[in-house]
Amino acid sequence: MSMYGELFNGKSKEGNFLHYDDANIVSTSTTYPHSDEYEFTSYIDYIDFDKECEVDIASGNGFIVQPAGRNIKKDLKAEDGIFSPKFGQTLADVNLFIDRYKCRCQTGGLRGRINAGLRCPVCGHLCESTDDNFSYFGWMKLVDPYMIIHPAYYKKIESFLGRGISIQGAKRTKLENILDITDTQIPLSGKASTTKAKEEPYFGIGMMEFIKHFDEIMDFYLKKKPNRKIAYDDIYAHRDRVFTHCIPVFSTLLRPVDINDGNMTYEPTNAMYTMMNKLVTVINKNATKIQKEPKIKNQQLYNLQKKFMELYTELENILSGKKGDFRCLLGGRYNFSSRNVIVQNPDLRIDEVTLPVVGLTIMLEQRIKNILCRMYGMTPTEANDIWYKATIQPNKRVNAIIQSIIDDCKRKGMPGLAVIINRNPYMVGHLGRKSQGCTPRNCWNVLMPNCL
Repeated sequence: MSMYGELFNGKSKEGNFLHYDDANIVSTSTTYPHSDEYEFTSYIDYIDFDKECEVDIASGNGFIVQPAGRNIKKDLKAEDGIFSPKFGQTLADVNLFIDRYKCRCQTGGLRGRINAGLRCPVCGHLCESTDDNFSYFGWMKLVDPYMIIHPAYYKKIESFLGRGISIQGAKRTKLENILDITDTQIPLSGKASTTKAKEEPYFGIGMMEFIKHFDEIMDFYLKKKPNRKIAYDDIYAHRDRVFTHCIPVFSTLLRPVDINDGNMTYEPTNAMYTMMNKLVTVINKNATKIQKEPKIKNQQLYNLQKKFMELYTELENILSGKKGDFRCLLGGRYNFSSRNVIVQNPDLRIDEVTLPVVGLTIMLEQRIKNILCRMYGMTPTEANDIWYKATIQPNKRVNAIIQSIIDDCKRKGMPGLAVIINRNPYMVGHLGRKSQGCTPRNCWNVLMPNCL
């Protein structure tokens, strides 16, 4: 379903007012998604890493990361390593754009623009222009019976269990005290020892026992704190996703590595992935008796969990905040912008936003001036004077030009003028930041594009 709605069919009247035909006003109660029987809801769901790994491997959109080598040099050259060339060409490669044209072979096959349009004798598909595949993942996989906690659910469980007793002066959560097997080797005396026995009976049991007795532990703490039933239900809504064998490794296109004159520079997540791959390799080894020792395995699993949480936190920091990727992607300077008051309008669809006439006059400045010069034979100075006065006092001619621009968008197959909206600091700009603000009488209804 298109994210575009329909434009109000209004006509330009005297002054800065548009009068709309009520029959054409789009209401959320009569447009998509609407059903007399069902209520539609959008929500964010957590990924089941194990199932996602199976889907990626079956569809050829991923691979299982091979065990870590003895040194980083072997990992850099490994075909199925965490720095695998399967992710795509990087700036360090000799022919960094060769994968822009390729067939469907995972390795080998036809590559490069010189082979564009030729049919691959191996896969039988044409060598075509393709973009970088950021959805291509590597997967570190723990063998049975070893698992760790999904990082999102780790935070939920940690919050549910609450704060634990301090160890040697360091503040700890109950979940940390449960998983860290070394805690059992630290002598506790007096009040701390009594508290441990009463409040934390699962102290230091380790990851493997925690997984085995997970339901018992959760029920125990729910009885002690029944007011956390909502958090409990939230975790158990997807009980099968709480623990995972698989750890996703995202593309090297998003975590660059460069080697120059023997010096290696890399994005911080690469160091975390390198350590995680070493831990997964060690955990999966079960050849000797000492390698199967539960205490050793539990501590290795806990170390892997801590490193996974470190990676998870780093990714959150990369994406969130004022300097995060999301804000930087949508942020930046705009040539034309204006500040507006946000007003609710229940008659608008989810992909519609209303903008005031003055705001549109400012944002469409160059287009308005261009039309005044070309269609009305004005000089640039005269066009600027008319435009500037229209930002102060209503101008019938400028209003008509704005309406014609919106109508022209409709004739080109678009239902209206597309905009990008940004909430804070409520700035609006043509094809830039936009927000709604005004009553239907002195504003135009425009459409929000599919990008947000």
